[in-house]
Amino acid sequence: MKSKVPSEVLDIHGILRKAGYEAYLVGGCVRDMILGREPKDWDITTNARPEEIQPLFDETFYENDYGTVGVVTQSENPRHKVIEITPYRIEGEYSNARHPNEVTWAKNLSDDLKRRDFTINAIAYDPETDTVVDEHEGRRDIEKKVIASVGDASERFSEDALRMLRAIRIAAELDFALDGATASGIAANAEKLAAISRERIRDELIRMLESDRPMQALYVAQKLGILKYMIPELEEGIGCAQNQAHSFDVFEHLMRSLQHAADKKWPLDVRLAALLHDIGKPATRRH
Repeated sequence: MKSKVPSEVLDIHGILRKAGYEAYLVGGCVRDMILGREPKDWDITTNARPEEIQPLFDETFYENDYGTVGVVTQSENPRHKVIEITPYRIEGEYSNARHPNEVTWAKNLSDDLKRRDFTINAIAYDPETDTVVDEHEGRRDIEKKVIASVGDASERFSEDALRMLRAIRIAAELDFALDGATASGIAANAEKLAAISRERIRDELIRMLESDRPMQALYVAQKLGILKYMIPELEEGIGCAQNQAHSFDVFEHLMRSLQHAADKKWPLDVRLAALLHDIGKPATRRH
């Protein structure tokens, strides 16, 4: 996979290794390389701490509580302009269904991979040695085209409720399915989405709508009980019959309209119009 890694990323990785630290590409970029997709961003994890990372590079920024250092490159490609480096870490208890109360630096890669959301995002790659570290069978799940949680699904979603939306969104983007335990974990923890900010829910919803399979995403969300935390009015269309000009109830009609817009590769504003154009019918229908 080394030939797929941009030179800017290889340079940063090499600087960390030359300084005596471990360093791996990790997360979505590794998953996408395995799938033959172009990664949208590149993340590196290391046993170096932020105060050890920053002096190694000319321009960095560090403005968060999670150890992530942004390294600014000279690349003209916006995807390679900032490469994020995060120390191996262990996360403490979660009390707000979104962020850990405490983050501590881990000593080894295995501890870091255990805290990640899905097996397909818990694969690490060292381009210097061309070594893949896959302790949670992520490559197997990529081959099976399934989204599976790392460890106990209900526990992962209890920690961070936004992961439920991420699971459905990634499945739609990759044309994967949720494995049984992951789907059950979402259904069991759906109400925790009430604690998540509307802005974060909006961001995941938009990415679902921009995928090639938005109808799939919203159907799964409805089945597992989380659509009502995204666009509750949509569920009111289930079973709401229309006149003879329509073959489907309002919900099915809106889903199919949305998917048609996606099939045509139309932009987000058109997809939103397709999804919402009849959303007021259940509330205003005269019996």
